[in-house]
Amino acid sequence: MAAAQEMLDEEHAGLEHNLLLSDNDKNLYTLGSVGGHNVAIVCLPAGRIGNNPAAVVATRMQATFKNIQLRLMVGIGGGVPSSEADVRLGDVVVSQPHGNLAGVVQYDMGKTTPGGFERTGSMDAPPEVLLAALARVKANNLRGKSKLSEHISKLEGMTKFQRSNAGVDVLFEATYDHVAGQTCDRCSPDRQEARQARPVGEEVVVHYGTIASGNQVIRSAAERDRVSAGLGTVLCFEMEAAGLMNSFPCLVIRGICDYADSHKNKLWQPYAAGTAAAYAKEVLLAVPPAELSKSNMVETVVRETNAAGNSPKPNYHLPFLVNRHFVGRKNELYRLQKRLMVDQDCQELSIAGLGGSGKTQLALQFAYSVKDKWPEYSIFWVPVLSRETFEQACVSIAKILGIPQVADDKEDIKELVKQRLSSSRAGRWLMVVDNADDPSILFETAESQGIVEYLPKSEKGIILYTTRTMEVAVSLTQYDVLKLEAMDRPDAIDFFSESLIRKELLREHTARDELLEELTRLPLAIAQAAAYLNMNRMTIAKYLRLLRNTEQDLIGLLSREFRDNTRYKGSANAVATTWVVSFSQLRERDAFAADLLEFISCIEWKAVPRSLLPKKDSEEEMESAIGTLCGYSFLVRRDSDNQGIQEEGEEHTETEGDDYYDIHRLVHLATRIWVKKNGDANKVAEDAIRHVAHVFPDAEYENRVDWRAYLPHALQLVNGTQHGNIKEISELWLRMGMCVKEDGRYREALTWLEKSCQQRDHLSEDDPDRLISQYHLATVYAHYGQAQKSILLLEHIVKIREKTPSSETPSLLESQESLAIAYIIDGQAHTAVTLLEGVIEVLEKTRAPENDELLSLQRALSTAYLNDDQIHKALLLAKRIMRDRDRMLPLEHPERIRAQHYLGMLYLLDGHTQRAMFLLKDAVNMSDKVLELEHPDRIECHHMLAMAYYRLGQVHRAVALLKNIINIEARTLPDDHPLQQKSLELLADMLEELDANKDEASDPSDEGDSEDTSSRQSD
Repeated sequence: MAAAQEMLDEEHAGLEHNLLLSDNDKNLYTLGSVGGHNVAIVCLPAGRIGNNPAAVVATRMQATFKNIQLRLMVGIGGGVPSSEADVRLGDVVVSQPHGNLAGVVQYDMGKTTPGGFERTGSMDAPPEVLLAALARVKANNLRGKSKLSEHISKLEGMTKFQRSNAGVDVLFEATYDHVAGQTCDRCSPDRQEARQARPVGEEVVVHYGTIASGNQVIRSAAERDRVSAGLGTVLCFEMEAAGLMNSFPCLVIRGICDYADSHKNKLWQPYAAGTAAAYAKEVLLAVPPAELSKSNMVETVVRETNAAGNSPKPNYHLPFLVNRHFVGRKNELYRLQKRLMVDQDCQELSIAGLGGSGKTQLALQFAYSVKDKWPEYSIFWVPVLSRETFEQACVSIAKILGIPQVADDKEDIKELVKQRLSSSRAGRWLMVVDNADDPSILFETAESQGIVEYLPKSEKGIILYTTRTMEVAVSLTQYDVLKLEAMDRPDAIDFFSESLIRKELLREHTARDELLEELTRLPLAIAQAAAYLNMNRMTIAKYLRLLRNTEQDLIGLLSREFRDNTRYKGSANAVATTWVVSFSQLRERDAFAADLLEFISCIEWKAVPRSLLPKKDSEEEMESAIGTLCGYSFLVRRDSDNQGIQEEGEEHTETEGDDYYDIHRLVHLATRIWVKKNGDANKVAEDAIRHVAHVFPDAEYENRVDWRAYLPHALQLVNGTQHGNIKEISELWLRMGMCVKEDGRYREALTWLEKSCQQRDHLSEDDPDRLISQYHLATVYAHYGQAQKSILLLEHIVKIREKTPSSETPSLLESQESLAIAYIIDGQAHTAVTLLEGVIEVLEKTRAPENDELLSLQRALSTAYLNDDQIHKALLLAKRIMRDRDRMLPLEHPERIRAQHYLGMLYLLDGHTQRAMFLLKDAVNMSDKVLELEHPDRIECHHMLAMAYYRLGQVHRAVALLKNIINIEARTLPDDHPLQQKSLELLADMLEELDANKDEASDPSDEGDSEDTSSRQSD
């Protein structure tokens, strides 16, 4: 912008406080004159590039300056050197029609076809007056009358814009990529293109032809040349012009600052900006102001004559005053203005979005912008909350249009309004059909005609709908739909600030940001919170605490109505009630979709697996119901790339091949309120528990991704207060406990398994449901340092199974193995050996060596031998188990990792430290990939590797590893757990040794590991 300002003959006062500045024009202008022309200069906001930001700036400029006669787009671009055009750094490229192209082409707009990418659309050519100016500039140059060098010399007083500071103009071969660094100092001189020096006085050459515009920075010479060849010789690339040509017809002037290759840097940008600005001045001087005045006078007379003869005085029916507190939604407003008013590529368009997202306010702001910038348009606002509100609006419009009152029932006022606005005599008009939510009102049914039949149709008319449902939007306007999402963070902050009386509250930046996120940046929720803060003189932090307190507090806050003059009288202004109408419509239209919504209200609001949802017999019905919920914006399908909404600390648990959905957080709450008010809360919650208990997967390794995805939803469900003590809840508690046990989360497992047992205490002693809950609880007791409780339960289960054998879990063999492990943990290793040897002796006669039950019992026996001081027997069994696991299981299977870690531990205890190190390092790597951070098997692998480092004298490594283990154990194990006590004692020994040898000890972290690479798992 500085270069353009320097080209002014004189500079005028700015417009910052001028009342003529259009509403919502955030541009900052520099005003001045060049050659008798009044000039307004504006640049894109800092950090904003591309077609859309350029179009926004241009639209605002045209709204403020309504009589612009010449438009120039001046800036920098990436040159395309070729045999046809010797484009160099500092040269100027000017858009001029060439071949079948208009001067600017958007190279990345098109469609992918079987034959490849096919470019679509076209750009307008620069205005004739500017093309005529180019001809005059060229003629002046041929006659030696160009003043381009003189204009460039005006920048000599600005050091940054001098050519000498730009550096050397170097072009590298297209196949040679840049070597790392800010400059090309490291790039090979041998790969530079040899070019002939230009004659003195020809440092800047002006090229005329095609400019390629797109939404991406080109940093590849190969891509540059490919696109250029496809378009038939492009002179330069840039990123803004395509957003302007059809709505802001202009001449594009670009100074070449790089070659659109990987060697791109910013050294030449100031000088290139200066040469472009200097050429822009040359163009302006080629057009005498008097010529423009004559042309403009004729156009004005023609326009005023046409207006006087054909355009009626505009009429307005707007139920709300302009909302002076409206903020944000700049991109959405721009898109509405561009499509409906500037490009006029459609006559009907729908704004679709969740209730409370600000559809009505956006439509209202758009209506007033049309009134301001396109004053020839009449504007009519038609609410369709009901048939009655539509009728009332038609009566009001009829009065405004001077349609006589209907005296009898033979004529329908709705039909008369339609006829009047459909006629050419009505002139140009905009109709906003607000709250078009109910299909039974909008479209024809067996009982009545739909109101869309009464809407006018005219080439001069535009209809803008607002609706909560995508189904209605698509039915009304097909693909001409603007989907309104939550406000972005800056807009939400601005809206909150505008809505607060006490602005000093905004100093609570952290609380403010957290509150806006809690409210999902939904405009209605923000307005409600601001109203509450205004009335109760409360801090944001205190309001946030209330919001996060009990669900009852949350319901109270979000159910509180407040007065809002920008909404219809009688409409629900509270977030918790604004969707009640939508819920009721949903229940009438699609009962199964309503059932799904009720089910989801009982579980977590985010990452809902489709496989968890209740099913319908027909897949089409299922798709239709989910589509309906998505159409209302209640449900959002998670994108496969970014996984939709994910909060800090949330772990991805999505299963490949499964679809995942998020329900809007506030809709989730509102649905629960709706269900409670209808008196169905208990039944809905109990049905949900029955369903989840039925579909919750077994705690098998192969199912771990599924049950990890289901667990948050099961937790939300069982922690609710609406369910009774139905029998299915004990099954769900059991499955949850079994799964978290597999992840080593024993503290949680105890909670759910104890609940399951308590629920089944009334059953007979040999009841399978009671036994399986007791069995899994006993196994967790053993791992959680409560071996005595485990032994009592397991001895009882073994006695039951000896009396009533069964192959179902817990079988006799499973019970005996778990009892043996509990004996070992309790220090009764010899008892465990006796029990297991007897069981295995019987089993080996009937089972194959690789039988899973047999291998599991052998592993338990090996552990018993180890604890009974029979390490060689333990080692012999462990090697056999490892060979079988290697043969039968994939590398990352937890059972194989467990066997490898166990064998490594035995080698370590038997003095084979190098072999142990080899196995343990591999086991640690595998466990880090597949096991949870806090899984006991993973902790044990790390613990044993630390011991191996210690045995090898690498004490620093051992200490670092062990400290990390102890931190994890502190979070997951009780203070008196033996494993945690063992870790603390070992760490104390290590630290004591380090302290004793601190003078002569070296830090082993720099030493390589001494590994016996000949050791193998099969040794």
